[in-house]
Amino acid sequence: MIDSAPADRLAVTLETERLLLRPIGREDTPFAVRHFTDPEVYRFMLDDEPITTAEQAAAILAFYVDQPGDTYNRWVLVRKVDRQQIGTCGYHRWNRQHHKAEIGYDLSPAWQGQGYMREAVAAMLAHGFTVMRLHRIEAIVAVANERSAHLLRQLGFVCEGVLRDSFYSGGQFHDHALYARLSTGVA
Repeated sequence: MIDSAPADRLAVTLETERLLLRPIGREDTPFAVRHFTDPEVYRFMLDDEPITTAEQAAAILAFYVDQPGDTYNRWVLVRKVDRQQIGTCGYHRWNRQHHKAEIGYDLSPAWQGQGYMREAVAAMLAHGFTVMRLHRIEAIVAVANERSAHLLRQLGFVCEGVLRDSFYSGGQFHDHALYARLSTGVA
């Protein structure tokens, strides 16, 4: 893991065997537009309406670049071998008082099924439990997103229940499952 100043525990670059997870920046706007307007990428992001324009995709990037404070972050997943940007991941709602945060992640379709997201999320978890000193890391996943649920279970997350009709998108309500992993490894 590559680390920077300890005062800013989210604005660091993480390194895995095949990936660099670097803080998202304005230079990533072309990638963000391609990535977030892809219907396959946005298929299970049901907490908002689908992204269909470059302006909407750029607004996602701006949210993370311009977010005041340090309770949110987003990393761009970059393949080391060719510097190809393939997805994003990050922490949401970091609550220092309660030592918990939520994670989110997305991967471009061409790179799915190759273990990249498992590698990235494992690095995020290690960073969260050690550097950020989290006790609890949560993920909220659309119940139809079995691949994401499988990934979380592989990484030691436990499904704690279903949040019925928790998001409204596309003219309907959607159920989401709440997953969590504790620093103690005990669910």
